[in-house]
Amino acid sequence: MSRHKVPLRDGVAAASAYAGWDRPLQTYFAQVLSAPDEDGEETEIVWVGTAFGELPLAVDAIRALEPYCHIEASLAAQLEIDRMACLATRDGPNQLEAKAFMARVSQIRDRPEPEA
Repeated sequence: MSRHKVPLRDGVAAASAYAGWDRPLQTYFAQVLSAPDEDGEETEIVWVGTAFGELPLAVDAIRALEPYCHIEASLAAQLEIDRMACLATRDGPNQLEAKAFMARVSQIRDRPEPEA
């Protein structure tokens, strides 16, 4: 997985932003986080690319960040390099089990509710 800090636009009410490639989920992702609250917790203003294959193109993640961030021309190329760098990498046992678990949860979630 890669993760790159992306500079925020002036005046944006956020503390940090990130983009990257998540190999196990086969998706790019984008995050914009608020400043920590009094408990030290950051809140996600934007967090996309959390489901398998959700953002298949680097530009998908960049579009999610554009309202908040100054996007450098090199970001799309770097994200594509990150994806290509792990093309031959396979899932380990923990990733395989996590994917199986996510599939089971998805099946349960998609079942129709029993009628009373």
